[in-house]
Amino acid sequence: MNNDNSHDLQQNAIKAAIAKNWSEAISLNEQVLVLTPDDIPTLNRLGIAHSMAKKNKQAIENFNKVLSIDPHNHIAKNNLLRLKANKKQGLANPYLQTVSFIEEPGKSKVVPLVSQGEPRLFSSLNIGEPVELSASKHKVKVCKDDSFIGYLPDNISHRLLKLLTAGYKYKTVMKSVNPKAPQVFIQEIHTSKKLHGIPSFPLDDKEHLPSLSAGESSETPPLELYDPLIGDEG
Repeated sequence: MNNDNSHDLQQNAIKAAIAKNWSEAISLNEQVLVLTPDDIPTLNRLGIAHSMAKKNKQAIENFNKVLSIDPHNHIAKNNLLRLKANKKQGLANPYLQTVSFIEEPGKSKVVPLVSQGEPRLFSSLNIGEPVELSASKHKVKVCKDDSFIGYLPDNISHRLLKLLTAGYKYKTVMKSVNPKAPQVFIQEIHTSKKLHGIPSFPLDDKEHLPSLSAGESSETPPLELYDPLIGDEG
């Protein structure tokens, strides 16, 4: 096996996906799999490319193969759930054509809601529908047109409160509209220079934000991020 050739093909496959050239991404990832048939990141990338090309049957096969190798792979699990939700919702949901729930370590995350709002509210929401983050004194709540949907868990609320105050901005959409277990997908879309672009959702939950008291700035370098299409690193 030529490792250099495999690496080059993987990098080109990632570039094709970033450019949203899904047919080329499919072809390149398939070439990688000829060299490394059970490579999980490549199988996930191929599944994503197939799903974006509306080839859902092939995408499901790719993600199921990942789970046969690694039953706990969260990228494959999340994408299978997304594909099943899309199938149930069908064309009646206008948001599904424009949203992706691919988690990028550090920058986006599926987050469960706590102390959720009235169950009847969820019947009017769609998967993929944009909602808003609203900062209160101690927590971050999720709302839709001033209607309360739920709170973010305390650990995430505390971190995002500081980041929102520092100027970070987020895109938030509904991931699950089950009133008993609602979830949102939060994606960082703007960072703050004074925090040197530190990640919103660090891989290490123990990472602390720098102090933002007057005259202070962080010298902490940004956490290295994996490409969102490379897949689960463990």
